[in-house]
Amino acid sequence: MLTNGSATLYNRWEESGEERCTRTILPAVFWQGAAEGGFAGRRYSKKGKESLYSVLVIVPGDRLPLERGYLPARQWLALSETEKERFFTFQIGDVLVWGDCPFEWGLQNPLRNLARQYDGVTSLKVVRPVETPNGFSHWELEGI
Repeated sequence: MLTNGSATLYNRWEESGEERCTRTILPAVFWQGAAEGGFAGRRYSKKGKESLYSVLVIVPGDRLPLERGYLPARQWLALSETEKERFFTFQIGDVLVWGDCPFEWGLQNPLRNLARQYDGVTSLKVVRPVETPNGFSHWELEGI
């Protein structure tokens, strides 16, 4: 699959009413959208409902980070905070940044600061795992 760069994923969750976050570099993705110069995609469901997104990111299943394993969102959310550091997931509400972003989340440095400091920031609205007959598994992530 053709890729055009990397992306930084910030998995989010709340614990005791406070935002928590882990950071994962996705080494090879295909990014199409706002960070590439203005894009508005349209997708239609079987019922004819239109969905708009400004960023489409395709993450090949064979090019995931080697140092961290992937878990489905529900399994990942059930982990303790220290266990979450060993894995990542794709879930609605996570934040994705075009490129290798050095932003380090902290209680005094929340994710809302990320959009103020960097371009190419999107919040995930759709996470779609795709399995194809020829074995090319990947995720399609849509954000606004």
